Amino acid sequence: MTATTRAPVTARPAAPPSVSQVLHAGPTLEVALLAAALVEERHPRLRPALEDERHPWRRVLDAAALLRAASCDPVRAMALAARERALDGGRHVLAEGHDPDLAALRHALRVHTVLLTAAAAGEAPTRAAAERYVREQRCTAVLLGAEPDDLSATSDEVAADVAAVRAEVDLDAPARSLTGYDDESLPGSWAQACRLAVSVLPSWARRGPAPVGGADLRAQLRGL
Repeated sequence: MTATTRAPVTARPAAPPSVSQVLHAGPTLEVALLAAALVEERHPRLRPALEDERHPWRRVLDAAALLRAASCDPVRAMALAARERALDGGRHVLAEGHDPDLAALRHALRVHTVLLTAAAAGEAPTRAAAERYVREQRCTAVLLGAEPDDLSATSDEVAADVAAVRAEVDLDAPARSLTGYDDESLPGSWAQACRLAVSVLPSWARRGPAPVGGADLRAQLRGL
């Protein structure tokens, strides 16, 4: 019997990380989600999605876990998305009046704040990478129950949805759900994250000047 010689197995080179993996790698993701939540709190139709039993900080951590899992662990992402739908009863999709655009607006706002935060940290993706990020993030919104056809497919469509959010934002609305962001009992890193979240928001989404700005904002985001 003649021994068979097998060709050596060559390991495939590791695939480069997706844009989502790069943008979601550090704690700036939590800052971006905090910023989005602050806008949602001032929006009459997005606000009900914040009113579940979880502490605001837990909602941010859970959302960040889902976004990170969606780009590298689809099984975990499906489980986390199912938990999100169960905890808020689908109100982010089936809000009062059954507004089919609600999930799309919330999704666009989150995508927008992630890109804003990356830019504030001096790590803005290229235009092509930003477009890829928009496309990659559609899958997460679908996991949460959104219809693909309702979701932004380009950066321009994200901007249009954010403009629709801006048109309804009421800065005089009381921030009930997010009360406690300045709670002294919270770890200092969370208090810092909140200040940074307010700072990355555009002027139309906050009252007064940004608590942190310019090079100081960039340095704190990178060092968070």
